[in-house]
Amino acid sequence: MNRRQVTSLVTCLMVSGLSSCSTVQRFAINSGGTVGRLASEHAQTSQHASEMEKECKALEARTIDIEEEYAFGGAVSVNWVSKGGGLIHGADADALHEQLNKIGKNLAAQSSRPTLAWTFGVLQSEGVNAVSGPGGYVFVSEGLLARLDNEAQLAGVLAHEIGHITGKHAMHEYQTYLVDQCRSAVKAEQLKAGVKTAARIGSALIGPSQLPPGELRNLFKDLTRNVDFNRLSDEAVKSITDGFVARVSEKGFRQEDEYAADLEAVELMAAAGYAPEEYVAFLSKLPDSGLSTEHPSKRKRQERLNAHLRKLRVPAQDDAFTTSVDLSQTKVVPLRDELQSRRMGTAARVE
Repeated sequence: MNRRQVTSLVTCLMVSGLSSCSTVQRFAINSGGTVGRLASEHAQTSQHASEMEKECKALEARTIDIEEEYAFGGAVSVNWVSKGGGLIHGADADALHEQLNKIGKNLAAQSSRPTLAWTFGVLQSEGVNAVSGPGGYVFVSEGLLARLDNEAQLAGVLAHEIGHITGKHAMHEYQTYLVDQCRSAVKAEQLKAGVKTAARIGSALIGPSQLPPGELRNLFKDLTRNVDFNRLSDEAVKSITDGFVARVSEKGFRQEDEYAADLEAVELMAAAGYAPEEYVAFLSKLPDSGLSTEHPSKRKRQERLNAHLRKLRVPAQDDAFTTSVDLSQTKVVPLRDELQSRRMGTAARVE
């Protein structure tokens, strides 16, 4: 019995007498054991939270390999396709996808990551959208096709998404998302320690606690260093991709990432022979809101692109370690074959 318990017993003897104080003594001894046990449990939970925080730091510092990028990109792409109503189907679907992949892969071949397994597809959605998944997955909606005036504009849209993939913008957001989830799990563990201790001490000393125990999600606390999607459960993969897509849909990429993808787009277009001015013009056709992810304003994007194109038109100095982009050989390519027919049919439905 500690000093505090002895003091309580003496006080009880002075006030109530010997008989009733035996109950108080037993309670003091039992509750003292409970408090000690809870203190030990609290220390263990706090230690666990400290270990988890170290794992979060390791997660933040890791380098994501190409296998994880492909696996995560595939999972995200399935999510985008589902949200977009699925891929188009019908008599001309195969021919349209073949044409789209020729255009897209030609652009990707000019990029810094030409060897990715690039895949391009059309979603059934009549919204005006283009999305991409890490690893080389790019999708455009039927609603976007309906607003195209020429192939150069389509090339600009595809090149913008290619720029997101080569810049690994989604992978950076994915890494940040996992780290945030890990740190949330740490906070939940710390909270759990406090709530559990307070609840049980309250129950032992002053009667039943009114604090709800709560259910803290720790799904991400084990996702450290290497995330092997092949070993994760379907529920875990769905939770990660749903959470990531919801985050990107709500917040979008960082503005500097959107601007970087725009600048990359016009350079890829020029390298592939398309007039980059057509992409700048196409931005005017985009809605101010309602895209799958948030974007900077059309006006600011166009201003930056026009300024960049002016710089590209200035010949590089002979001693410069850069090669200027030759815009004089670019041209406006009309929509051809399946793209033209699909555009006309979709436009009739949308309008």
